[in-house]
Amino acid sequence: MDRSASTAAITMSLPPPDRVLRAVTLCVARDFGLDPADLLARTRGAPRVAFARQVAVYLAHVSFGLSFAAIGRLFHRDRTTVAHACRVIEDRRDDRELDRRLTALERACRRVRVRTGGGGPEASRPAAEAGQ
Repeated sequence: MDRSASTAAITMSLPPPDRVLRAVTLCVARDFGLDPADLLARTRGAPRVAFARQVAVYLAHVSFGLSFAAIGRLFHRDRTTVAHACRVIEDRRDDRELDRRLTALERACRRVRVRTGGGGPEASRPAAEAGQ
């Protein structure tokens, strides 16, 4: 298989960005006790909302491979803001509790993404419960 065919196969297996956005915002908002719209607001919001948005941005990049530019468009942010959010969350992964929470959120987001309706019992439980 040549390189272009291999790249095309990988690209076709990636979920559409809007589906990633839906899965990530749903899971993160539920885990943080927020409305998904809070994560997509054009303003920074309260520190809790800003941190939850950073987590969502991080998951979209690390778990689903979206580029900083694509995530920036989805979250109404500049790509440099997305890169900063990813660095902030990555630096905090040394905290075992946050690392466990992020791992559980990754699993929960993947389950939501797989479902055609984007919801279901797994999506309704906070990540801390879903990971146990």
